Amino acid sequence: ANRSAAGALPNPALSIEAENIYGDGAYDGLDSAEVTYGVSQLIELPGKRSGRTRIADAEKDNAHFANDGVMLNLIRDVTIAFAEVAAAQQEVSILEEEQNLATEVRDSVVAKVQAGKEPPIQKNKAEIELSSSKIALDRAYRNLTARKQALASLMGGEVGDLLVNIDSLPEPKQPESFEIYRERLAKTPDIMSLRANIDRAKAGLSLEKANAVPDPTINVGVRDFREDNSQAFVVGLSIPIPVFNMNRAGIERASHDLTAASLDEQSARLSLETALAELYGNYANAYSEAIALKTSVLPGAEEAFHFARDGYDAGKFNYLEVLDAQRTLFETRKQLNEVSLDYHRQRTMLERIVAAHDDIKNYRGKEK
Repeated sequence: ANRSAAGALPNPALSIEAENIYGDGAYDGLDSAEVTYGVSQLIELPGKRSGRTRIADAEKDNAHFANDGVMLNLIRDVTIAFAEVAAAQQEVSILEEEQNLATEVRDSVVAKVQAGKEPPIQKNKAEIELSSSKIALDRAYRNLTARKQALASLMGGEVGDLLVNIDSLPEPKQPESFEIYRERLAKTPDIMSLRANIDRAKAGLSLEKANAVPDPTINVGVRDFREDNSQAFVVGLSIPIPVFNMNRAGIERASHDLTAASLDEQSARLSLETALAELYGNYANAYSEAIALKTSVLPGAEEAFHFARDGYDAGKFNYLEVLDAQRTLFETRKQLNEVSLDYHRQRTMLERIVAAHDDIKNYRGKEK
């Protein structure tokens, strides 16, 4: 709408002027009247209408890039919220398994205490471990409910009894080189929006320079002489004289606006590069930790626990060794779950900065 308004031509003006009416003597009444019917038109000099349309085009581009940015923010927020639901569900599964295992171990310890093979204090330790697992599980249920509510809010309402798990998310993938992500920054909606601001400021400066030259107004009309019933054409031209206002202030202001827009773009680009470097480091670290935990640490913890449990049942190890192996196993599983969530968070935030989501690319193509 702004683009259409900016490209519109000035409206002509219709004028009617009557002279020599209702005076004295020969000019009494309308017999000696001279009536002029005229049309005046402001003639815009080159650079003014085109300057306004360039400003409107830049504002339109800015609006599109801002829309892209909002879409990217929503994709980021929903993706992170979904990953948090998946991680919360995984945490519940881990703690449910931990509680079941703690119950089995507690029952095994109670049987050994009753048989006189373990001191009664070991039963108390097993009960404490079971109670701690129940408290942790209750906390995990509440966290899962909160994460689901957050996701539902982002999706615009209720999503029902949504159940997901960490396997529903993509497997950890090694990040591309930093330079590849860095090169994408120049094409992101955030930077393109700021460049649209620069284009707008340039157009504004050109417009202010054009406004320094006044526009002429042409008048064309017909004068009717009532006294002898004759007519004659009337032609006029008026041009403002730029004596008191040569638009120097407007040009100076527009020049400062252009400088400010350029500095804003430079500042934002440097800030995005700094944020990208930090996110890339976090992303790479989360990937390395997730792979190490999944391929090395977790299998070792599972093997150690099963070995300790079998040895305890066979009377080769005491309960403290089983308890230590059990804690190590579940702490490793929890750590892997947390690192996996952190990986997806860092990946999603990095993709937001470099505008890597395919939906946005498809949207831009349709707009073009």
